Amino acid sequence: MGNHAAVVGRLPDLVAEHPLVEPLAAALMRALHIGGRGPEALACFAALRERLAEELGTDPGPEVRRLHQAILRGEDTAPGRADRGEGSGGTRRPAVPATVGTLPEMRSRLSGLLVGRAEEVAMFDRALKDVATSEPGTRAHVVELAGEPGIGKTRLLAELGERARQRGLLVLAGRSVQFDQAPYGAFVDALDDHLASAMVPGGNPVDALPKAALRQLGAVFPALWDDRLAAGPVRAERYWLHRAVRSLLEVMGGGGQGLVLSLDDLHWADDATAELIDHLIRHPPKAPVLLALAHRPRQIPPRLSAALARARADSRMSQVGLGPLSSTDAARLFAGDMGPGRWRQLYEVSGGNPFYLEALTRMPSEQLAAAIPLDPSASVRDVPRPVRDSLLAELQTLSDPARLSARVAAVLGDSFAATMVAAVAGSDQARTLAALDELTAHDVVRPVGAPGQFRFRHPLVRAAVYEGAGAGWLISAHGRAAECLAARGASSAARASHVQRSAHPGDEKAADLLARAGRDVLTIAPATAAHWTGEALRLLGDDGRLRPELWFQRASALGAAGRLRESRDLLRATASLLPAQAGDMRVRVAVAQATMEWMLGGYQQAMRLLLRELEDRDGRSEHNIAELEMALAAISQRTDEFSTAVRWSEQALVSAERAGDPTRLALARGLLALAYASVGEHARSRSHLSQLLETLGAAQSEQPEYIDALSVIGWTELLQGRYDSALQHLDQGLELSRRTGNSLLLSDLFAASAHAHLLLGRLDDASRCAEEALEAASFVGSEEASLFASAVLAATRLWQGDYATANSIFEKLVASLHTADDSGPLQVRSVALGILGQSMLFNGDPDGCVRMVTRAGGGPDLLRFEASTRTLWFGLLTSAELARGDLVAAGSWADRAAASVSPDGPHHQRAFIALSRAELHLARQDTAVVAARFAQEAAEVFSACRMPLYEAIARIKAGVALAASPERRTDALAQLEQSQALSGTRGAHGLSALAEAEYRRIADSPVP
Repeated sequence: MGNHAAVVGRLPDLVAEHPLVEPLAAALMRALHIGGRGPEALACFAALRERLAEELGTDPGPEVRRLHQAILRGEDTAPGRADRGEGSGGTRRPAVPATVGTLPEMRSRLSGLLVGRAEEVAMFDRALKDVATSEPGTRAHVVELAGEPGIGKTRLLAELGERARQRGLLVLAGRSVQFDQAPYGAFVDALDDHLASAMVPGGNPVDALPKAALRQLGAVFPALWDDRLAAGPVRAERYWLHRAVRSLLEVMGGGGQGLVLSLDDLHWADDATAELIDHLIRHPPKAPVLLALAHRPRQIPPRLSAALARARADSRMSQVGLGPLSSTDAARLFAGDMGPGRWRQLYEVSGGNPFYLEALTRMPSEQLAAAIPLDPSASVRDVPRPVRDSLLAELQTLSDPARLSARVAAVLGDSFAATMVAAVAGSDQARTLAALDELTAHDVVRPVGAPGQFRFRHPLVRAAVYEGAGAGWLISAHGRAAECLAARGASSAARASHVQRSAHPGDEKAADLLARAGRDVLTIAPATAAHWTGEALRLLGDDGRLRPELWFQRASALGAAGRLRESRDLLRATASLLPAQAGDMRVRVAVAQATMEWMLGGYQQAMRLLLRELEDRDGRSEHNIAELEMALAAISQRTDEFSTAVRWSEQALVSAERAGDPTRLALARGLLALAYASVGEHARSRSHLSQLLETLGAAQSEQPEYIDALSVIGWTELLQGRYDSALQHLDQGLELSRRTGNSLLLSDLFAASAHAHLLLGRLDDASRCAEEALEAASFVGSEEASLFASAVLAATRLWQGDYATANSIFEKLVASLHTADDSGPLQVRSVALGILGQSMLFNGDPDGCVRMVTRAGGGPDLLRFEASTRTLWFGLLTSAELARGDLVAAGSWADRAAASVSPDGPHHQRAFIALSRAELHLARQDTAVVAARFAQEAAEVFSACRMPLYEAIARIKAGVALAASPERRTDALAQLEQSQALSGTRGAHGLSALAEAEYRRIADSPVP
């Protein structure tokens, strides 16, 4: 009695000798607590509980548990009348009603017990069985867990992981973190430690990946920052990075092991993470992989919400919506010896949310009675006030060093290193580790991964600790965290989140760091780059007007992120900041603004802007003039104003020659070659292209500045019928995009590649490239590019015989055109409208076909189609008129086709004319011999031009025409056999079926 100091001196040795004797441990706990050493008393209880569990498989008895509770509540634990049950009425009333055991006990039990989720667990088991037994090449399974804060998503993911491990699957888990927008944070959290631990010869999963993929991954995952990557700064592009991550998951899930990748708290996902998840859902890894995605549905970012909605609509994943626990299920976890009145009160206030239930068990009944029922979905903050107060009250029982360490840890993130906590707290390592031990004993944090790494037991705990800290203290703590990271050589991106939360207005050094961080992540996470650059401008305040380069950087990032209108508006504001003498910068801003305008469909606005800038030639260098003239030429080409494109390209070439700039000279000459090919001056086009290819050696074609020239070369060679060479240059452009992070031209490069593969009859490659073009267009948010890519994809699907998909794409294309008509004219490339007309004819609407194709061509001469393709479109109009029964109009279109051909043009033009003539003579029914001759001529020319699908069409026409003559029946069947072989081996199933039907009709018809 009152001699606790002496007792403390002797009891530790006795407890050490008899670690399982509970009265000794209780006496030591009481003595320590009375002596003001509460944390040590709690640590003593934790050691007793752990020893009993390990050796006897049991928990401490009720007396020790009651003592532990009293210490947690800060009550007087000295032995006296209350302990003997004496006093008024012989009963001692506790300050807080008894709950079922202590808080650490409860959490221990909660972490091991799962109730009320049988249906969800059964679905997990089915998915895991499918993954464990799936064949190589099987597409990944995707599971979505949606639920409000504290409802049990994290607990279910843990259950999924445990069941997966029991099946021998590799389990990797990560989560997005509140208050931190580091790019791809959830994926780095899940994969980086595993990559680091696997970096041994022969056991490293990345050994199976090509160097190009490693280069992309090395821009994101620190574990891959080693000498195997190319020297110098790693530049990646998010389009290619997504494919590299998918390949990485395929490697990690392959080899018979299987992989479960769970990503939690995706409502805090940064934009880059959302984009990558969208990609993996739409293009699942072809390996035994299960993706488990958990989030709060009301807080999810718009991009991720849209991606998940599309996946649900397309039945690409299974969804689990978690609701509250029933009263019966919750009682199994919490009710214990609690009275029915208090339990009913607790359950009603918590709404059946298990996390809230756990936290509110510490609230006295009178406070609980005054609390209103908590609605997680209506909570503006992450933690409702009663729950937050309860969590913070729990921290009040801890020592000062432990509370400080908890707050510092909350600043550092959901997971953190002990060394960083010590550095930011200004404490020595031993005191910090002791504080973390105390936090661990109270289950505030838990050790994870490598030694010295910890994580809050739940993100809501971290949120409560963070929100409970003072605003001024948080600013200071984030500042110290940024300084500590800088001292450790951390990247600007790693420091940016702390700097933006600690820097004061006017801090130019902080603004420069944020701007640098934005530049560092621009190609892989442009939305984050825009945010950090915006924060830099915020810090600069009015002085930001003196830094137009930062405005331009933010506008560029917004454009790359697909936020085109924001980018355009910011570029307009940037232009107003520039003095007249800022020549180079003014031109860069003007060209960028014009680019945003045409990507939004505002071609005329873009042209006016560039012309206005070009009129002010005072102080303009030839470099700047050439830049503006090439932009005008490029926009004219995209709007199918080919004569205008020729004029501006010729002027740009002269300016580039005066400037003596090899890069601009190459692009100007390429634009001119493309423009000449488009108007039908093929000899001039070939001449300029030859000069360009002579000067563009291997060294130049590997330089990032030449990516535009490679794109133009590919399109030009495509119009000239040089498909293999076109694909070679387009592939070089794609590789430059991969290495440099240039996203703007990706859709064009892929669309041109799809065209080339389509004409060569490689439908699988054409379909792949068309899909890639559509996805690349979605990255930059351009409706114009998306419409064009959609049309190319639909054409490929038509050839493949996938009419349902093709028609679905065309319906969306038509809806987009109608929407555009309602809000103003939207520029759509003529070829896209021509493909739409082709679909109309196929679906029995020849009237619509004629209207659409002539509209696309700008009138009956079809001058808005490239010259070398006009015979194709005239042929389509011929077919449409024949379907309408108008032979005169059909003949007129065929005559126009013949008149449009230039002698020096590509040979396939003659083939399309011959094919139209064959159709005309077939329709007249009295000139079958002539029809057969024209059809066979078309087939031979198409064969020489390596256009097998059009050759197959011509041979069908030849077979039908030859069958009109009984003596040519055998020749007719041979033509149809050839057509079937040509189309069938290339996947043109509709065309193959047509050839087979004609073959059967002729073969089964009686011989006259």
